[in-house]
Amino acid sequence: MGNPLAQRLEGATLPPRLRDLPEPPTRLFLHGIAPCGPCVGVVGTREPSRAALGYARALSSWFAARGVAVVSGGAKGIDAAAHRGALDGSGATLVVAASSFDRPFPAEHRPLFERVVKRGGGYLSCFELGVDARRHQFLDRNALLVALCHALIVVEAPLRSGARNAAKWARRLGRPCFVVPSPPWNERGRGCIAELQLGARPFGGPQDVMQLLAEQALHVLGSDGEGVGAQTPRARRPSAASRLGSPRSTAKAKRAARSGNSAPAEAEAELDALLAAVLRVIRAGAEHPDQVAERAGLSAAEVNHALLRLTLGGHIVRSPLGDITIAR
Repeated sequence: MGNPLAQRLEGATLPPRLRDLPEPPTRLFLHGIAPCGPCVGVVGTREPSRAALGYARALSSWFAARGVAVVSGGAKGIDAAAHRGALDGSGATLVVAASSFDRPFPAEHRPLFERVVKRGGGYLSCFELGVDARRHQFLDRNALLVALCHALIVVEAPLRSGARNAAKWARRLGRPCFVVPSPPWNERGRGCIAELQLGARPFGGPQDVMQLLAEQALHVLGSDGEGVGAQTPRARRPSAASRLGSPRSTAKAKRAARSGNSAPAEAEAELDALLAAVLRVIRAGAEHPDQVAERAGLSAAEVNHALLRLTLGGHIVRSPLGDITIAR
């Protein structure tokens, strides 16, 4: 699986956040590059609902496009969707694995892990070579994953799941844990309800996490391309792409409508027009972001943000491979 040589991390080269663990590892092995900025863990069941799978991918793309690294465990289902979403957003993602790089688990994710490393992300594990995944190693992996994150998001998880073990580590290490609320009839999301009862924060949207990162004085890109909470030297008109997905722009438009100021309202109308244009080309047969961008005459960033809004709004569904269909 690519170059078997890994960078050995030990002593001062180990990520400092791992010191919060009861028994920090003495050495780790890294292929590629580990993110050095704000990190959000996105985890969940290996057998998610279709809606949860698309949501995890779109959400991870949103974070990655704003400079927030997405950390997950490389497993089937939500984990893989998180990594793929980060790649969609042209951002950084880190696979925290339960096996060595030459023994990927699951084996069919070998191309995904190679792509992560090739695209500037990383593959991190406790093992250098020749180690297969074992049950107890997944639990150790979860501890590493959570320790590295500034916040954890559980998208969908049954009562018995590795994602709930990750949430347990978040409580133990004092990492903020957000849970996407699940309806009680969804067996795959019963663990999310249990975590909310244990004190996890209900996840209302990505801006919840962005605000948390800003409160921790972590420099991340906001929806307008500026640092969240940072003082900007001068005002500037945001691009159409940057306005997509911004709750701030929506609030301004509503206030403008009440006050009679039409400029922000016009910006909101432009945003809606972009979403309508993207939806129109999807209905006409575009099945992939590249096709959407070409047929709608939009940039990749504009398309990614529009797809996130349409996914979160329930208008479209995205497959694990990124294909787009109209929601039924």
